[in-house]
Amino acid sequence: MRKALLTVGACAVLLPLIGAVQRLQPDADRVYRPIAATGRIGQEVRTPPYTVRVDGVASGRELRVAGFLGKTSRQAAKGVWVVVGLTATATQEDVALGRVTLRAPDGRTFAATDRFTGLDTVTLRPGIPVSGQVAFELPAAAVKGAVLDISRPAYGDVFRPSGALGPAVEIELRLDGTAAPTVSMTEADT
Repeated sequence: MRKALLTVGACAVLLPLIGAVQRLQPDADRVYRPIAATGRIGQEVRTPPYTVRVDGVASGRELRVAGFLGKTSRQAAKGVWVVVGLTATATQEDVALGRVTLRAPDGRTFAATDRFTGLDTVTLRPGIPVSGQVAFELPAAAVKGAVLDISRPAYGDVFRPSGALGPAVEIELRLDGTAAPTVSMTEADT
């Protein structure tokens, strides 16, 4: 009888403890997310495939895009345009930035626009810094406190597995949520 009570008591203690441990265990997305190097505006952030520096950031309700041969276009936004000026340099081999997103404080992510060519589409060469811009369209409520995330570098013709545990860059943009009437960017020359 005593042994049975001891077993029941041990189970009564261990089962809630096991449940608590399982709840505290991070999910697979968190365990295998890229390993991020962090920085701030004006600081060069180094990862194995490239270095990245945010040179400036601006937001506006309309985007003026200077394209090839001096052609200029205007793009209205349903929310706000955020333009991030970057300088990036490959460190060892040809590489593109890969997945470039803005992460809002609530966790939502917004990909760089594909309406025009930004620095996210340019192939970087080792040791040669390239400056350019990347534009994002996002809701006005997601601008304040947004963070630039760059992950999953793209290596030319060579297949690389997913971005799990790979390099990433996170830079807090320190946006205050106010938007100018117009913000400008220049398309990248690919």
